[in-house]
Formats: sequence, structure tokens, C-alpha cells
Amino acid sequence: MAENSKIGWTHHTMNYWWGCNKVSAECQHCYIDGIMRRAGRVPFGGPIRTVDWSKPFKWERQAKEQGRRFRVFTCSMSDFFHPGADEWRSEAWEVIRQCPNLDWLVLTKRPELIELIKDRLPADWGDGYPHVWLGVTCGIASSLHRLDTLKSIPAALRWVSAEPLLGPIDFRPYLDGSINWIITGCERAGVGKRREMDLAWVRDIDQQCRDSGIAHFFKQRYEGGRIVHDGLLDGEVRQAWPSSPHSELV
Repeated sequence: MAENSKIGWTHHTMNYWWGCNKVSAECQHCYIDGIMRRAGRVPFGGPIRTVDWSKPFKWERQAKEQGRRFRVFTCSMSDFFHPGADEWRSEAWEVIRQCPNLDWLVLTKRPELIELIKDRLPADWGDGYPHVWLGVTCGIASSLHRLDTLKSIPAALRWVSAEPLLGPIDFRPYLDGSINWIITGCERAGVGKRREMDLAWVRDIDQQCRDSGIAHFFKQRYEGGRIVHDGLLDGEVRQAWPSSPHSELV
């Protein structure tokens, strides 16, 4: 279980900054809205740098002591490649560089900004840091262009968050080895706001993954008014992770 969240596919979350701006349909009922408002912050006015960046070093020590790798979801409360965080990102990359026994799960809705300004990646990025998984959000077919961009960016492992899943999506053109992992899940929002997820869409994506040998993680669904995280799809748990490219401890 994550230290700072209830996200089932990660061990920890690390937010170098909070706050974002809405850019697509998936953002309409973004969960950071309520969290930041309760903290007295403006959720969609752009990033605000956080203060404590020390936790990754603790997790790095624990990984070595326990002989295991930890997954760290990076910027769950923002977007790692938000242009408003350009001045801080090089420092964040340095933390990531110093913690090679953590698998950093970096997710963005703005992959085109990586191409636009190359120094949004570290100078020594090369073919990708082996402990950084680079992903994009694509919960609706109109966001598939992000996968075209993602494929063009060197990365050790590429993944997709289809959460919230808002309609049927054909990922098959991208399941040729370019994408290693797909996460699906419903939208977390109040009754009346929540856009419903059809399990038929999840079944179809699950079959696409099975046919292509791609890991699929079914994160969450609603049963009535209750959200369920058990990953059950037609009586079978469908919660798999890809193998880390950096499987050995450093």
C-alpha cells in the first residue's frame, strides 16, 4: 500500500509540486480539486513547489535494506511536465537520479512539451533512465495522440493510465512493444458529476492486453455508490504490473 495514497499500483507517491491546469476531457472532475481546496489552495492555478523532498531518500534506504524495489508515482497532484514547473524540474530529476532503487512512475498529459523543449529531460537521459517509467493519460479516444508522442520519446518503459476511462479505446496500434502497461479505472467523483464507466470497455482493453502480452491493471470500479479496488473483472483479478527494466538493486 502506498505511504501517502491509496493508489493500488504504487508503493509511494512523491509530489515535487501541487496544482495543475485542465487540458482535456479526463480533467473535468479531477480529484486534486477537493484535496487542494481543503488545504486552502487554488487547485488549477498552476503548480506550487512543495517543501519536503526528503522522503525518496528514506525509501531508497529502505529498498536497499529490504532488498526490494519500490514504485513511486511522481506528481500525483500535478503534472511532472507542466511548464509552470520548468524551474524546479532539474532538481527533481537530480533526486530521481540519486534514488536508482526506486521505480519512478512519471505520468503526464503534456508529452508534446517534452518534444518542444528537450531539456525537460536530463542531459544524460539517453535511451531513458532504467528506473523511470514514462506514461501518459489516455481515458478517451480523442487523447490517443498522446501515445503517438510517447512512442517518439526514448524511455525504458512506457505506460498508459486510462483513468478515468470515459469510452471504448482501441490501443491495438500501440501494443507492438512500444507500450508495456495499461491501467484502467473509473472516475472518482460525486453522484451527479461522475461519468459512468462501462465494464465492456474494460473487458475490451483487458482482451487487447492479453492478446498482446501487455500487463493490465484494473484499478477501480463503482458498485452502486461504493468504489471497489479489488480488480475483479468477471470473477478474475486483473491487476498486473510490468517487469521493471531495472530489476536488480544498485
